[in-house]
Amino acid sequence: MAKKQIEVFLKPLAERQITAIAIYIEEKGYPFTAEKFAENLYSFAESLSAFPKKFPLCRNTMLAKRNYRCAVFKKKYIFVYKIAGTQVTVFKVIHATRLK
Repeated sequence: MAKKQIEVFLKPLAERQITAIAIYIEEKGYPFTAEKFAENLYSFAESLSAFPKKFPLCRNTMLAKRNYRCAVFKKKYIFVYKIAGTQVTVFKVIHATRLK
C-alpha cells in the first residue's frame, strides 16, 4: 500500500512573515544570511510533510483548542500549522517571544 503524499501549503500571512524576517536580517547588513535563512525557513516548512504529527499541539490554549500545532525552528521561530487530510497548512511563522 502506497503512503499518501502530504502536501505543505503556506498561507499568504506565513509567506509575508518569512519575507519580513529576511528583510529584517538584510537590513542589519547581512543580505546573504537573510537569503539563506529564508531558504531554511521554507525548507523547514516543507519538512513538515515527512512527519506532520511530530510536533505537539500549541501550548497556547486558544490555539490548542483549535488543533493548531507548533513547530519550533532554531529555538526562535514557531510555525503554527494544522493538519487536514493529506495537507499541512502553515498559518503563521512568528518569533517565539510573540507567542504566549
